[in-house]
Amino acid sequence: MSKYTNVMKALSEEKRFKLFAVLLKAMGEFYVCEITDALLESQYNISKYLKELKNAGLVKDRRFGKGILYSVVEPDSQFIRSLYDAISSIEDDEINRTVELLKMRASVRDENKCVSIVQKVINKNKIENGR
Repeated sequence: MSKYTNVMKALSEEKRFKLFAVLLKAMGEFYVCEITDALLESQYNISKYLKELKNAGLVKDRRFGKGILYSVVEPDSQFIRSLYDAISSIEDDEINRTVELLKMRASVRDENKCVSIVQKVINKNKIENGR
């Protein structure tokens, strides 16, 4: 029973719930810097939320090179599957916009590394200008 209590407790805080809903709907693996940009939150807060979601068994991480990618854990029970379905069915414009922003932010990865969007534009301009 404590597993389910931990899941509900992790999702009871609005910002953690939003983060989880966005990750669930985005269906992918994301770096912290991508998540922070999409949710307009500090890296410290996002890392804290991810740790709490991971401790509840809702989010997993995978080291890739120097970075860590985060994604939603596959449901391991009917209860968790039903919870994921319920969260996925929520129609919320803010969550949907954030999902699109997260996907767009992830699309600018450079050689599968999380980079600043500003740095990506600078590098692109250097290449185009032959520098």
